[in-house]
Amino acid sequence: MKKLSFEDSLSIVIPVYNEAATIENVLLSCISLRPKEVIVVANGCTDETVDIVKKFPAPIKLITVEKQLGNDVGRAVGAKEATGEVLLFLDADFVISKDELLLFLQPIMNGEADVVLNDFTKLFYEKKRPHSITVWRQIVNTIIGKSNLGIDSILSVPHAFTKKAVNSIGWENLAHPILSHILLVSNPALVIHRYPIEVISKNRFRPSEHQVNFDHLSKSEKRMIGDHLYGLAHILQEPRGGFSDGGRNRATIEEIKQTNFSPKITTGWKTIDKTLIYGGKTLSVIIPAQNEAKTIQSVIQQARKIEPLEIIVVVNGSSDHTAEVAKAYGATTIEINERLGNDVGRSIGAKYAKGDILLFIDGDFLIPANDLFPFAKAIANGVDLSLNDLNHYLDLRFPLNIVTALKYAVNLAHDSKGLGVSSMIAVPHGLSRKALNIIGWDSLVSPVVAQSKVLLENNLIAKTVHRVEVDKLNKIRPEEHFAKRGFAPAVERIIGDHVEGLYYLLSKTSKRGLFQNDHRYFGCLTPKKDILR
Repeated sequence: MKKLSFEDSLSIVIPVYNEAATIENVLLSCISLRPKEVIVVANGCTDETVDIVKKFPAPIKLITVEKQLGNDVGRAVGAKEATGEVLLFLDADFVISKDELLLFLQPIMNGEADVVLNDFTKLFYEKKRPHSITVWRQIVNTIIGKSNLGIDSILSVPHAFTKKAVNSIGWENLAHPILSHILLVSNPALVIHRYPIEVISKNRFRPSEHQVNFDHLSKSEKRMIGDHLYGLAHILQEPRGGFSDGGRNRATIEEIKQTNFSPKITTGWKTIDKTLIYGGKTLSVIIPAQNEAKTIQSVIQQARKIEPLEIIVVVNGSSDHTAEVAKAYGATTIEINERLGNDVGRSIGAKYAKGDILLFIDGDFLIPANDLFPFAKAIANGVDLSLNDLNHYLDLRFPLNIVTALKYAVNLAHDSKGLGVSSMIAVPHGLSRKALNIIGWDSLVSPVVAQSKVLLENNLIAKTVHRVEVDKLNKIRPEEHFAKRGFAPAVERIIGDHVEGLYYLLSKTSKRGLFQNDHRYFGCLTPKKDILR
């Protein structure tokens, strides 16, 4: 690639809405670069912005649109009119110095890159709870196979593209920032993100747009999460996005549904029919187990203390005495010779459970009864999905582990910010009979899809109820939890589970999920030009 000159090749695009206080200094900084052109797209302005811009001679070019376009549409309008070989996109509400822009643009002007992004590595590793959109940036880059980008994204200025790169995706797609980000960074085009420019503190804070709290999404959060979902909706060709299912035996679920297969069931002790502690409701405890003879006895003994109607152990692919031990301690066993894989046993256990309350735990580690009871009691008190409260992980590791980020992103996408990282991926969790009847026992084979189904139902209540440190209890399986390169098999499976949950959400709502209104106006992608000089 050839080295380019600013005067012959650089087009700067600046969308503007009521920026009279800052636009003059922004333009002065741009002019100091001696670019070929600076295209200002003034949309819906009601202050003196347009008058200020009109005072500037070439290379300033002004496009005015009477209607407010909303975020990003002005960038697409400006890109369409740009004539330079390199397009630099800036905002009008704060100034970036000439020296910073020169360093930022160096790779693309020297012919080393087609896309240059602001480097947010420092923010990514900052030791504080991440913003919801930081999390969504991380997971989209991961899903598209660009985890090396961290949280870098064209959501943030400055960013610069060659005209060739813009033409390859279509200038109009720049009105959809995450879709254009995905298309640009997924192309063979070289992406560079090595120079950071601090812009977060400079952004104008608009309370009506940006005010956030832990439980509710702001207007801007909803728009930007919708943007990320819109991008994913256009590139996900199949439910799991190419990520492994981890060897789940879903065929067995289909065989049971079609009555072509009946597992071996041995009924255990029926200890308690109705109990006052659950207000007359009954409890089924469901435990999938594979070669858990060493732990299943103690797991059952703790579960029995919370007065269940039944304890169901789904023994699958075992070559030890798990089934015999479970029977000896009064559990109902469902025996299947083949290994079922993650979550399939829970689904089958739910199919045959009789209780009004279903509590799901694992067979490979002990959870004390006092830590199990809150999940069952919450369901008895009217909650439909009771989840393990693991929200301390939002403040524990920096940057967020991708699994933690995905759990949070899914809840954000369902407008359930208050759930944090609580997920049906983690045990213990409880489910009401009402919820099971609505979502279907077979949906539990894919836990994030099951969670999506619950969260999309207006008459079902999901709640975090109690904290159990299951990560410290989980058995380490080297073949699942470690990898020499790429993601460990367990992590790849969990990423796929979350992609599948998001795919389900998109299939049942819209390309923007629950956030259909992006407050953008697309009718002016071919604008009426008041002035273009």
